[in-house]
Amino acid sequence: MGGNAPTEEQAAERLTHHLLREAYRDLAAVLLSADAKAAGSLFYAIEKRTADALRTIVADKSEGAASTRIARAAGGELNALFEAAHGRTGIPASRRVA
Repeated sequence: MGGNAPTEEQAAERLTHHLLREAYRDLAAVLLSADAKAAGSLFYAIEKRTADALRTIVADKSEGAASTRIARAAGGELNALFEAAHGRTGIPASRRVA
């Protein structure tokens, strides 16, 4: 096997993230169709909690010297998910960190 081949752990992590993204999108769609106002409140709370967690990672440097880059990368991916799943632009977590 080549040195660039993903490990089983990396492959499992990728699959887990994919399945969770799909499940989140499906759940958001159901919530929006059932009660858009309640869904909006819930989505706001999720986005705020995410942004707060990412800011804490940066402030505490809990991921070491790369904390800001890691938080921004994660924030960018989560923001894209939230925008797609929530059908609107939420708190741009990737831009509110640091």
